Amino acid sequence: MTQEIVKLSPDALGYKDRGKMKWTGLMLSDHSEALKKQKQTTQSLLIAPKPKQSLEEISACLYRSYVNKRPLAIQLDIIKEGCYLPDTEGVIVGSRDDTIYIKQRDRETKRIDLEDIRHVDWIDTTQWYEKYEKQHVTI
Repeated sequence: MTQEIVKLSPDALGYKDRGKMKWTGLMLSDHSEALKKQKQTTQSLLIAPKPKQSLEEISACLYRSYVNKRPLAIQLDIIKEGCYLPDTEGVIVGSRDDTIYIKQRDRETKRIDLEDIRHVDWIDTTQWYEKYEKQHVTI
């Protein structure tokens, strides 16, 4: 004698759950509010322009970063919404024509045109690698 197994689901019994639909409005308003707060805090931090360096100074720093694998901070000569963008920090991993490639802490590679660079500063290597290691600690 075989026994038949019957599985009943709420849908089969006529219950219709809206699932994620009932939470969409709440999540969207909270998310948009968080984005507004983040935008306000980033805009409130005015990034002061650093002195404009010559192409020779910039090229020398970029070359030393590439050869020695030393991290640096690059301020771009781009103004967005009335202030300069935050510095791009990383190590130069290559170049092609008038473009450099910088590897950031999050291991993403960013492409920067030489003509967009305003100022280059060195980053303390101990702080760079300590922060880098803290970001990549697995629990």
